[in-house]
Amino acid sequence: MRTTIKTILTAVTMSTVMASAAAAQMALPRNLSLSKESKLWIEGTSTVRSFSCSATKIDVDVLAEPDAAAPEIVQSASLVVPVASLDCKNATMNGHMRKALQAEKNPQISWKLTSYRVEGSNVVLVGKLEIAGKENPIEIRGTGTAVNGTIKVKGSKQFKMSEFGVKPPSLMLGTMKVGDLITVSYDLVLNP
Repeated sequence: MRTTIKTILTAVTMSTVMASAAAAQMALPRNLSLSKESKLWIEGTSTVRSFSCSATKIDVDVLAEPDAAAPEIVQSASLVVPVASLDCKNATMNGHMRKALQAEKNPQISWKLTSYRVEGSNVVLVGKLEIAGKENPIEIRGTGTAVNGTIKVKGSKQFKMSEFGVKPPSLMLGTMKVGDLITVSYDLVLNP
């Protein structure tokens, strides 16, 4: 009889431990992947015309718990855009941009999340942005949703290139100058 009770207690204990382990494993954060529909682009002006350059490659690393409350979904996030992947649809302009961004010495633009907060359907992303080897703190405001594990976030941020030590290109003895103020826009979709 004692052996039977001992066997039952052992089985119940093992079942409880295994169920707890399975539940804990299901609650672990997951890496999210960037959907192909995601995009990031830069817009600016010059004394000749305005321009837009799109990132043809975006690398993200997002660890999230899709079942958590909105303010606790994302555990960590970072984004990298290779400078060579920025395409302005003009080879000469691409060359000038890469030179201004010191692409040989600093081949990527990177951003890392340090914190965020949710304000209704708006999200405020606080992080560090590195361009041309200079890192600055940055706060980016946008809109965001999290539905069935998919996170969508979009918005834009204006800043001056000179804040990152980037000298806006100037050509033809200064008659053609790129404006210092640019706008970076993003529309990102992250799937489990």
